[in-house]
Amino acid sequence: MTETHDNQTRQRLLEIFSMVNMNTLPAMSEHVTELIALLASNRTNAQEVADTILKDYSLTNRILQVVNSAYYSRGTPVSTISRAITVIGFDTLRQLAATTALFEEFIRTGTEKDEIAGAFTMSLISATQSKIYCEMKKTRFSSEEAYVCTLLHNLGKFVVLIYLPAQYQAVEQHIQKGYSEEHSNRIALKGLTYSQIGREIATFWNFSKRIVDCMATEPPRPEKNQDPFLFLQNLVVFNNKLTSNFFNGTRVELADLIYKFGGILEIGEADALSLVDKSISACENYSKTMRDGLEKIKKGRSSQITVTKDPSGHWVRLS
Repeated sequence: MTETHDNQTRQRLLEIFSMVNMNTLPAMSEHVTELIALLASNRTNAQEVADTILKDYSLTNRILQVVNSAYYSRGTPVSTISRAITVIGFDTLRQLAATTALFEEFIRTGTEKDEIAGAFTMSLISATQSKIYCEMKKTRFSSEEAYVCTLLHNLGKFVVLIYLPAQYQAVEQHIQKGYSEEHSNRIALKGLTYSQIGREIATFWNFSKRIVDCMATEPPRPEKNQDPFLFLQNLVVFNNKLTSNFFNGTRVELADLIYKFGGILEIGEADALSLVDKSISACENYSKTMRDGLEKIKKGRSSQITVTKDPSGHWVRLS
């Protein structure tokens, strides 16, 4: 029965991908793939990252623009990647480089620019939440790995948005009617989900198995002292759902999310909302592109939900 189910899933994936020329499928430029691999490696050195960035003129310019922004600037203009490493630090630079490269790839490829900008910004906020959480809790896996796994969790959604926009809109219409995203996926995508499509594409791009496995939407609940990777999977899912609920969900949905993951991650609603606030504040200072993306998602699907800044500068929900 399992083999039959696997064959049916494979056939449906082939049907979906037959609608897209695999040669034009986001075949992820070599430097982007290389940067993501470098981001996940503990053996990467600064020169390798600098050399990879310098292979792409546009990416180099983008990185220098961000490093010279008000958020990162130290008053002296930065004109080289090696100097950027000194100014903002190696870990920050390689994270920033991979994020910028991936974002540029999606924007370059897709036609729904505003939708892509908003969706990617949501992923960026989620990834930053994971990074902040890891640094606060001193997790047994690196904050860099948590960042990239969270950032790529919704890869399948991006692939459908960019290459199958009609199917993406059909999914969104079903969600607006009150269906879950997974059920809406299966209706519009021949029984498949964004997660299944993302895992297939990530494998096609030769991403690491840990990145691929972090695209699961219902990871097992980790027991005490169990494999920390299960904890990472739960953190990835939690932060992507937390961001979505912050902008688009109800208070009941947010409460349900905390009930499901709060015990695992040792986080309550107040701390979770504080985590979102810190992440959005960091992301809006990345670049104008990210600020524009944030503007696209300020108002969620429900007209009853609005997010804004309070007088003290913190991000809050108004419902």
